[in-house]
Amino acid sequence: MNKLRSQLLVGFLILNLITIGCAPASDGPPGPSATLALPAITPTSPPPTSSPEIVPPTTVPPPATALSTISTESPPATTLPANPTALPSLPAYISSSTKMAAVILVEENEPLNIRSGAGVGNPIIEKLSATARGIQRTGRAQAMGGGIWAEVGTSTGGTGWVNAHYLTDQVSASTFCADTQVQSLLSNFQVALVNKDGDLFASLVSPKHGLDLRYYRYGTLANYTPEEAAWVFNSTYAVDWGDEPGSGFEKKGTFNEIPLPMLLEVFSANYTLFCNDVGSASAFALEPWPYEYTNIHFYNVFKPGTDQYGGLDWRSWLVGVEYIEGKPTLFSMILFQWEP
Repeated sequence: MNKLRSQLLVGFLILNLITIGCAPASDGPPGPSATLALPAITPTSPPPTSSPEIVPPTTVPPPATALSTISTESPPATTLPANPTALPSLPAYISSSTKMAAVILVEENEPLNIRSGAGVGNPIIEKLSATARGIQRTGRAQAMGGGIWAEVGTSTGGTGWVNAHYLTDQVSASTFCADTQVQSLLSNFQVALVNKDGDLFASLVSPKHGLDLRYYRYGTLANYTPEEAAWVFNSTYAVDWGDEPGSGFEKKGTFNEIPLPMLLEVFSANYTLFCNDVGSASAFALEPWPYEYTNIHFYNVFKPGTDQYGGLDWRSWLVGVEYIEGKPTLFSMILFQWEP
């Protein structure tokens, strides 16, 4: 650990000397450099604002099809029926869960509405903050308008309904950091990557929210459902991952071409795990762990740099984990790196 800290200290001393020479503008992204590529501090354009009651469409297309636009006003053909009655066929983690819940995937300053009934056509009776915790679910759920709604308790002792997409099982930080299941999850993920085992990969991904993957912190968010994770190693679909920070070059390619090599480099290395700690990533983004993931715990999977580059060639994946009925699953991944 002392050696790692020494390497990071040397790296940041060199980084400070380099950035002084580049003289970037205050509170803005660093200017182009012939040898250095830093993740941008702020996104080039703000992400689109969407209602926290409407489930956003996936950013990754189904196999062998072009990227499609899914209407958020009407359910896709494969979704659950719109009958607003409790359905016994709903997933167990939705239909029968009475676990304490927390709000996720809601942008800062946006509320999550509690309505008198399932669906946006019902009156709002209360609002939850974007980082609310301690939400009591009753175990009742309904399919409505292309989404699944869960009944929750209100502050007045009554009940109301929220879109279940924006809820996750609440887990304490101490429980998460001590859970050996999470380390097994990461080990199994490494096996899936090395063997290009789509079925194993699919079994590790959150069945409720899929896996959010960003190659750049402020680049494209690609979401992989378990079904999409199963075929991703064979997919020829090229994702536009965003412009390379510093150079501005477009980073476009398949999962195999772009994220996979960097995932393998870290997960196949002698990495170190830091629980709920962004570490070196804090130097490259104002908000390394997105606000909408506040109630999702994560591990910093850190591959130290080499002596050849003074420790600067480190790699770091921030891996968010969602619990589904007591089982940890992959929820999100964001890459941070420094390249000399």
